[in-house]
Amino acid sequence: RIQILFEGATMSSNIRSRQIEALKRMLNLNSPKTDNAWKVLIFDEYGRDIIAPLLSVQDLRECGVTLNLLITDNRDPISDVPAIYFVMPTKENINRISSDCKDNLYEKFYINFITAVTRQLLEDLAQSTIESDTVHKIGKIFDQHLSFCSLEQTLLSVPPYDAKLCSYHALNRCDAKDADIELCINTITECLFSVFVSLKQLPVIRCPKGNAAEIVAEKLEKKMRDARRDPKSELFKDQTVTSFQRPLLVILDRNLDICSTMHHTWTYQALIHDIYKLYLNRCQVEVDGKTKNYDLGNDDKFWVKNKGKPFPEVADAVHQELESCRASEEEIKRLKDVMGDDATNTNDKLASTVSSLPELMEKKKRVDMHINIATSLSESIKSRSLDKFYEIEEKIMTKSTLEESVLDVIRNPDIGSPIDKLRLFIIYYLSASELPESELQVYLDTLQEVGCDTSCIQYLSKLKQFSSTQTLVQNNLNYNQSSYSSMSNMFKYVKQSSKFMMEGVKNLVVGNRKLPVTRIVDLLSELKQSSETADYLTLDPKIFRKDNNFIPPPKSAYNEVYVFMVGGGSYVEYQNLMSYAENHADKKITYVSNEMMDSKNFLEQLCKLGAQ
Repeated sequence: RIQILFEGATMSSNIRSRQIEALKRMLNLNSPKTDNAWKVLIFDEYGRDIIAPLLSVQDLRECGVTLNLLITDNRDPISDVPAIYFVMPTKENINRISSDCKDNLYEKFYINFITAVTRQLLEDLAQSTIESDTVHKIGKIFDQHLSFCSLEQTLLSVPPYDAKLCSYHALNRCDAKDADIELCINTITECLFSVFVSLKQLPVIRCPKGNAAEIVAEKLEKKMRDARRDPKSELFKDQTVTSFQRPLLVILDRNLDICSTMHHTWTYQALIHDIYKLYLNRCQVEVDGKTKNYDLGNDDKFWVKNKGKPFPEVADAVHQELESCRASEEEIKRLKDVMGDDATNTNDKLASTVSSLPELMEKKKRVDMHINIATSLSESIKSRSLDKFYEIEEKIMTKSTLEESVLDVIRNPDIGSPIDKLRLFIIYYLSASELPESELQVYLDTLQEVGCDTSCIQYLSKLKQFSSTQTLVQNNLNYNQSSYSSMSNMFKYVKQSSKFMMEGVKNLVVGNRKLPVTRIVDLLSELKQSSETADYLTLDPKIFRKDNNFIPPPKSAYNEVYVFMVGGGSYVEYQNLMSYAENHADKKITYVSNEMMDSKNFLEQLCKLGAQ
């Protein structure tokens, strides 16, 4: 058994870049040297989801991978080519690898386990290969510790295949068995452990008391401490790490802030996830009656620049990009028309312009994609009056005066879907310190009349009753009330060339208020004193002493922060944290969760809990 080391490689401080480097090294047969010899890549669902956001088919080909298949597929033998396995260490996968060896499917087997393989499974593999006389087929075996998905440079998640195992519903359902909860906690712990093994750093851990976040934090601290104590382990040793400051890991529970997951959003990325659902940076959009699949990755400069901006600004930016493409096309046509008048000079310009055609065509393709997405978003916004829901919810959470009562909005048949109205009421309900039972019943009856499943309110009502969850209400009252603004003029933006029809959609300005998670990150990373975080635990895997009361306080603020939201994250929170980081140039924040939830998915989980 060999644990992978970062030998001979210049390691990036960016977690996404580190994971890409680790995967490419794995595809080079775990050597720092490039090996472009032909090879086959075999993965399970976990491995597939980890690789998908990071390496394209072209990237795999550059590493010599000519074929990639699921381990469960019926595969034909390719006896003169080595195979790289990237799988979870499960009994089923061990049996399948043993079977592949017995059938002589490949020349050599390079087995890479996503997490650490147990001794028992290794012995099972050894026994089966001895029995089939195929021990010589096994090239090497590695523990990669890569059990996380790098969706963006600052956005990570548990691999989607595991999302249901550690969902909000799985953690909070009353009939959950101890084994189910243990599996859920282990899955989250393994994800965080893999992140910091990749970074080769041990964080200082902060978390609230008395919920799932504390359980995860304590289990992670023990796992890290045990790895550091092991004299044979090299997991947290990295000569390239020169910074004396350690990262801060803040582990929070989803119950800290339910409202953010229900909130109708107004920024580009969050809108796409809310309406279409982003899955491994991909979305499906209806265009002219046809479903199109779009990749929204880090290689798309327009996406990287504009994903966190308000939607009307993105619409304007798309039009400007389109005009830029058209200007380049017109310049090529003009140069063709004037050829001959000043042949030398014109030909040079034309040659330079033509050489940039591939880049121009790729840019035009990206612009067309964003035009289609933005046009479809605009139609959804207007058909469901999403701008109005966003505006009302902002006013509720900032305690501003409402022009129309929440009850009247729910009763209005011309705006929103039943889910939109239920989301609005949940925000109103959680933001109100008290709501008389008789008044609550009126709301519930009205919601049921418009087709809403109100069983989720039963669960949220119980949640509010517990004294330990009273911060649920308080967190939604602590918004900066002066940060919300709305332009009174309607955003009348008609661009014939790009098919945009934004007339009738309000140009709402996204406020700069801190959501609860951002406020807590600010308090903990800047070492500010507050009653909100006074009882937060501090855990340090570097300290062998069991009593963490002896942990010395840090001498300076933390510049590198990782935030894990147990129970599911949201793009609203993620973008709020990124906005905070942009305003603090020395601060780098990475958001991690067991899944990036959309409001519909979260409502379904709440309704299941309420129905129990």
